Amino acid sequence: MLIQTFTVAVAIGIAGFALPSAFHSGSPESGADPMIIATSPASHETLERGREMFRVSCVPCHGADGTGSGPIAANLRTKPRDFTRGIYLNRSTASGELPTDYDIYHTITTGLHNTAMPSFRQMRPEDRWAIVQYIKTFSARFTDSTEYPLDVLNVGIQILPSPQSLARGRAIFLQMQCANCHGTNGEGNGPASETLTDDFHNQIYPTNLTNPSDYKFARNVLDVFRIFSTGLNGTPMPSYAQSLSDTDRWHLANYVWALQGTDQYMDSQTQDTTLAYKK
Repeated sequence: MLIQTFTVAVAIGIAGFALPSAFHSGSPESGADPMIIATSPASHETLERGREMFRVSCVPCHGADGTGSGPIAANLRTKPRDFTRGIYLNRSTASGELPTDYDIYHTITTGLHNTAMPSFRQMRPEDRWAIVQYIKTFSARFTDSTEYPLDVLNVGIQILPSPQSLARGRAIFLQMQCANCHGTNGEGNGPASETLTDDFHNQIYPTNLTNPSDYKFARNVLDVFRIFSTGLNGTPMPSYAQSLSDTDRWHLANYVWALQGTDQYMDSQTQDTTLAYKK
């Protein structure tokens, strides 16, 4: 279930990915922690600083107009985000919703693994915060009052991995037809893997779930649960918040995370399923 609050304890457990939904806008004082809950609009000075830092650090990929058509974008396998559409994959909010400010800040800070989006952790926190506020000016969605309040994920009670959880997760993986994109063994080679595109007609590639370096948005099982709960807006990866219970999403997350460097997927159904795909 997605709700409009996120407890501090859970936020810490998910490595700081999501913060309380009151964290929408505003700018911290110079040198202050940008993860504070701020409610005031971004100042002119913050936006101007964000514009300058965006020009220096982001324009080569995202373009000066934020459309994702910077001078090197055409050479990138994973296309840069078009900020003018207001559609974000890496979020802690419900399917179809905007990200929180901290979601954007987190992406800028950590980067996206296995893509051209680097970490800007070396940049001053207040400059990263300013870029967040400037990025939001590219889309009118961020000033549309009907978009708020945001429905932020509450992970509830985590289910720890166990043989029983992994077995249930494997069954759900097959039931939800995850193998159609990710492959029977989770290697990213399902029958639909070569035909996938995002909403902007860019070809995209399903994650090889057995390869840790192929995960763009996840660094732990909690992140995988988040993705199953929120979906990846603008891609074929749906949210399972309505179709699977919290418990089953945890089982699925445990199973998928266990695929890295293990043979957890090799059960009695694997051979039959593989043969079925070859027919």
